[in-house]
Amino acid sequence: MIAMLPATEDDARELAPLLRAEDRAEVLALGVEPVDGLLQSVAAAREAWTWRADGLVICMAGVAPLSLIGRTGVPWLLGSDLVPAHRRIFMVETRRAVARWLGMFDVLRNVVDARYAAAIRWLRWLGFEVGEPFALQGGLFRTAVKEAA
Repeated sequence: MIAMLPATEDDARELAPLLRAEDRAEVLALGVEPVDGLLQSVAAAREAWTWRADGLVICMAGVAPLSLIGRTGVPWLLGSDLVPAHRRIFMVETRRAVARWLGMFDVLRNVVDARYAAAIRWLRWLGFEVGEPFALQGGLFRTAVKEAA
């Protein structure tokens, strides 16, 4: 059974050591420790969720405003190694979340590690435009942008 619950700081602390290697590498490439990145993301989020299967964390995701003014949201998602085991529900629920977030914001924008091929494929499947690689914090990233219809 999959449960989608409002994200908490305790969820962030639980997920941090369980992150997929690619998610951990992406956060570290941004110069942030995983637990700090998750805690900051939950604190800044207008909406944040934790997905669990049989009590175990699959992933956490949310969206935060880019600034106090403007209509751009910054979506984020970090997951455990349980994501592939729940791929179908993950795909369905993340598509629903993005649609909901586009009701809150005119544009969704974030960056993705240029090495993270699976995340780039998933973002494209969700309808994000993925830009060319650029240097950020000493690593290579790509922008991911989706505008409301």
